[in-house]
Amino acid sequence: MRSRAALAAAVIVGAAFVLSSFGVVLLLRSSLYASVKSSAEAEALDISSFIVTRGRIPPRLPIADDETAAQVVGTSGRVLATSSDVRGQPPMTTLHPGPGRTATVTGVVLHIRRHSRIALDLDYRFAVAATGFAQGPLAGTVLVASSLGAADHAVSLVLRALALALPVLVCLVGWLVFVLTGRALRPVELIRSEVASLSALDLHRRVPEPATADEIGRLARTMNAMLERLEASSQRQRQLVADVSHELRNPLAALRTQLEVAVAHPGPGSSRLLDGSIVDVARMSQLVEDLLTLARLDESTLPLHAAEVDVDEVVLRHAERLRARGRVDVSVQGVGAARTHGDEAQLSRVVANLADNAERYARRLVSLGVGVEGGEVVVTVADDGPGVPAEMREQIFERFVRLDSARTHRDANAGLGLAIVREITRAHGGDVHVEDSCPGARFVVRLPLGGPPAPC
Repeated sequence: MRSRAALAAAVIVGAAFVLSSFGVVLLLRSSLYASVKSSAEAEALDISSFIVTRGRIPPRLPIADDETAAQVVGTSGRVLATSSDVRGQPPMTTLHPGPGRTATVTGVVLHIRRHSRIALDLDYRFAVAATGFAQGPLAGTVLVASSLGAADHAVSLVLRALALALPVLVCLVGWLVFVLTGRALRPVELIRSEVASLSALDLHRRVPEPATADEIGRLARTMNAMLERLEASSQRQRQLVADVSHELRNPLAALRTQLEVAVAHPGPGSSRLLDGSIVDVARMSQLVEDLLTLARLDESTLPLHAAEVDVDEVVLRHAERLRARGRVDVSVQGVGAARTHGDEAQLSRVVANLADNAERYARRLVSLGVGVEGGEVVVTVADDGPGVPAEMREQIFERFVRLDSARTHRDANAGLGLAIVREITRAHGGDVHVEDSCPGARFVVRLPLGGPPAPC
């Protein structure tokens, strides 16, 4: 990546440098040529003005410097006067502008003779300015040639300088981009090497976070947040395995003991042992079913058959179920008509778990309620038991959490019921929380009033 970035930067900078150099050279050449042409035109105007003012053509035309040559050409095309450098040569150009007018042509090659010998700059190109004049019998054209050698030499020097600067600049830019890209990607390499060395047992480690708030810093923070989630998930999985092992160990041991006793001592008492075994098997079956439900909720694979659900009917059905047991009194005074959109079987399981939980910890009374508040269906299940301490009101919805110190268990409970309640409720786009009931605890479930459930 560093090499590709350096190469791309070098190519782009090189192309930009070539194009800009081409423009600079063209502008420089145009400016220098324009200066030479202006000089030649000014010299031609001076000579024509001299001829018109004096009324005669001088035998030797005055010139400003050795880089300039002059001729006076008559209307017949014959050279009437010339400077010493071009004596004996034909007209420098065929331009014949009208009196007082000026025209210039560039690129004319002249043989300039200086001091009776051929100059070394025979191939120098010239800009020739032609100015017409007319004065009585005199009429013709003044031709002045100014050398473009100095301009061409300057342009050549600039071209050489730019040609030498191009590879140096391209190499410098490529090297700088290579170095700076390496420094910029160094945190990424550190992150990559750290992640490459991680294993399932090293999820507590974190990648280094740069102090900057750029994309790499956000990448490092996102990576660490992902590692935190993976660590938490791994811890939950290990805790789940430990909790499941703990929950299954006791009933399996009891079941094995009962079966061994029944086999070793067959008789009238064996039926009681088998009845106890059936209870333990039912408990383990319920535990496995609850674990399977939570696993499907975690993986978003629990099917939800969405339909209109009369929540009040579901609540009243479970109220009758509690009354039939006869353990506690059940109040449904707070139940009103309410309807939501969801899976009736799963919502029934929510109410069942909350009702069984309230029955487990209630002293005498369980109160059920259904209503509509602010566009939501609100289901409440309250008991008159010991309540839930404020610091435990979130923990009780975690898996295998039981309030052994505050709420006495009257029967076997794996601590998965409330976790299932929260997961099913959230799968339907709602939520659940617990609050004081004075005395006891009140569980409040809020569900959307109509509309499809949130995807699992």
